[in-house]
Amino acid sequence: MNDFHAFVQDKVNSRTYAKVQYFTDLHEFITVTSVTKALEKKDGTEFLILATGEEIRFDSLVRIDEMVAPKYKDIMDFTCDC
Repeated sequence: MNDFHAFVQDKVNSRTYAKVQYFTDLHEFITVTSVTKALEKKDGTEFLILATGEEIRFDSLVRIDEMVAPKYKDIMDFTCDC
């Protein structure tokens, strides 16, 4: 998990656009392209903050650009960049 966390932190530091895939609380699979703004802890839970205003639980992240979270290493990327 440390490599994934370091990768996300690098994305936040570079403030460039990233393709972010994650699961919502309703287990919806969401893909968004946005600038990664910050990593913040709230009540002991870490969140990725996007420039769009979205706050994503770190443990719900599936993929950021080409890096897949270890928790979801076996998930297939069934999305397209159409």
